Amino acid sequence: MFKVKDLLLLPSTFDDPIFGTHLRYFQRYGYVASKDQNRPWLSLIRCTILTASIWLSCALMLARVFRGYENLNDGATSYATAVQYFAVSIATFNAYVQRDKVISLLRVAHSDIQNLLLEADSQEMELLVATQTYTRTITLLIWVPSVIAGLMAYSDCIYRTLFLPKSVFNVPAVRRGEEHPILLFQLFPFGELCDNFVVGYLGAWYALGLGITTIPLWHTFITCLMKYVNLKLQILKKRVEEMDITRLNPNLEINRLTGSELTFWQMQLFKEFVREQLRIRKFVQELQQLICVPVMADFIIFSVLICFLFFALTVGEVPSKMDYFFMFIYLFVMAGILWIYHWHATLIVECHDELSLAYFSCGWYNFEMPLQKMLVFMMMHAQRPMKMRALLVDLNLRTFIDIGRGAYSYFNLLRSSHLY
Repeated sequence: MFKVKDLLLLPSTFDDPIFGTHLRYFQRYGYVASKDQNRPWLSLIRCTILTASIWLSCALMLARVFRGYENLNDGATSYATAVQYFAVSIATFNAYVQRDKVISLLRVAHSDIQNLLLEADSQEMELLVATQTYTRTITLLIWVPSVIAGLMAYSDCIYRTLFLPKSVFNVPAVRRGEEHPILLFQLFPFGELCDNFVVGYLGAWYALGLGITTIPLWHTFITCLMKYVNLKLQILKKRVEEMDITRLNPNLEINRLTGSELTFWQMQLFKEFVREQLRIRKFVQELQQLICVPVMADFIIFSVLICFLFFALTVGEVPSKMDYFFMFIYLFVMAGILWIYHWHATLIVECHDELSLAYFSCGWYNFEMPLQKMLVFMMMHAQRPMKMRALLVDLNLRTFIDIGRGAYSYFNLLRSSHLY
């Protein structure tokens, strides 16, 4: 059971250049709290309620899906929504259970970024600013389609409720097929319409609001953590190539150091590089433990769902423009979610692999023999693979391509069986 103090982060953490935007949303969600926040115990309660709400919404959507649909396109849209909620339910529950790990990762990352802001040179600041810009861009790319889809569903609901109420609340006409229910009502098992206004109407609004905020929020937050690791590796690689001992002591005058003193400070710099590399490896291992279960679930669920949506587009009845739009949004968001995990895991692996080359390029031939021997061991350690896995699946671009190939193969199989 979590204690209130397990949620608390420093107030400055919410202004972090990489994680600040996501943490402010997490604070509203109740996932984290600030040390200067009044009644932080409310955050724990709020997070529990919202997490349970996502699971309840998911259960209702799945119950509606299992009842079946007369129209394949309506079923495809509802099925895609339900499955996305199921995937995010797994992710949010996993994050709720492992919240202490998330808080620990955030504390380490924020402390490290604060130190970087104090000691970074102009080139390292450029890397930090580029990382900040990159994470904001990725966040917008995932958030904007989700928000647009949600706003369109809300707009359809408001317009038809105000101006076409018979197409919304006329239960007999809808059951005879003369009227069509709004999208929100198609997602829940309330007799196709809401018999109870609070549960069937406002409840659907609440569930949709949770989905369009929670789904992109969690995935882009993990992207920020992965991009932070990539930033750390880029900075470590740069510092290895420079071999600047004045980073340890700015008052050092290299020209006045004796050979033994120079060797001593170079050895200290080597030790600092090893410690930094071990810290990065530990951070990656903890991050992998955090995301392995939900990413594996996404790998399975989204592969099947992408195949099914393509099947519905090509085999089912001619979809309406609204159905086309929502199916495209679902395909884009699901492919985008899978891509950001596999792409950024690939960036981490590739940047780590460049460390051994950086050690080789640091002018090792100018070092004393003890330093050269230690450098050999550092290169061997840097050559140890740093792979990220989601249980049985490696996170890399090859796996992402395999997902696309597998979805296309399953699609062809379904289409062939349907034709015959």
